[in-house]
Amino acid sequence: MTYTKQLYPVSQKSYSAYSAEEFALDDLFVRWVKHPNDEEVASYWQIWLRNHPYQTATVDLARELIRTGSRPVIPPLSYDEMSTVWGRIRESLQTMEDVRPLQPDVRAVVGWWYFIRTVLAILGVVLLIGWALWMQYGPNQSVWSISTQADQTRQIRLPDNSSMTLYPNSSVRYARRWTDETPRAVWLNGEADFEITHRNDTSSARLFRVHTAGITIEAVGTMFRVRQRPKGTCVALSSGQISLLLKHQNPIRLEPGDSIEVATGSAKSLP
Repeated sequence: MTYTKQLYPVSQKSYSAYSAEEFALDDLFVRWVKHPNDEEVASYWQIWLRNHPYQTATVDLARELIRTGSRPVIPPLSYDEMSTVWGRIRESLQTMEDVRPLQPDVRAVVGWWYFIRTVLAILGVVLLIGWALWMQYGPNQSVWSISTQADQTRQIRLPDNSSMTLYPNSSVRYARRWTDETPRAVWLNGEADFEITHRNDTSSARLFRVHTAGITIEAVGTMFRVRQRPKGTCVALSSGQISLLLKHQNPIRLEPGDSIEVATGSAKSLP
């Protein structure tokens, strides 16, 4: 099973106060616009828009900014085309009124000066584009990605001091930092135990979410296990309370001791 990347923002600023330009620079928002088939990211933004309908016009403008900026520019020239362009530049320089009366050696120096200045200008543009791409997609990315081998189990401390045990042949992704404006969430592929730290605030950030293929698990202060198998995903609750969110179905509430298996969109209790 494969899962999409989750790039939750690390900014302290609330999305509800973002301008179109700020949305267009946010990596999670950009990923949604460029990869609309990413179900997890799309689900996050659709829920957010339902809760913040007054930002619809701003979001539409930000999407248009991203699409406009992503349109292909003039394709790069081939080696022969570049040689032809530089040849025409030198030829033009030699026929310019302010260069033609000069002595041949002086004219050569001036010609090379124009040539070098043009090269430096092009180099500056390339460096600027490279810097922008580095800032957007470089190693500063805000996501941890952890995997285990067939004989490996890992204990992981999450940003809110919750803990999880990642069992063999499993992987998890989550944001490096969680804030009041960033949902506490992980993307799991495989099997893991969770011990969730309880938060007393009443905001949606108090909920802890585990995303797997086809379901989302919401918890507050809870201990539970998630195990993905070829025929479905099993969830077993040890303490606390969790809700299972399935597509096109009402949430399923689990009590301590309950176990449930979800397969092809349907759920059944396990003994």
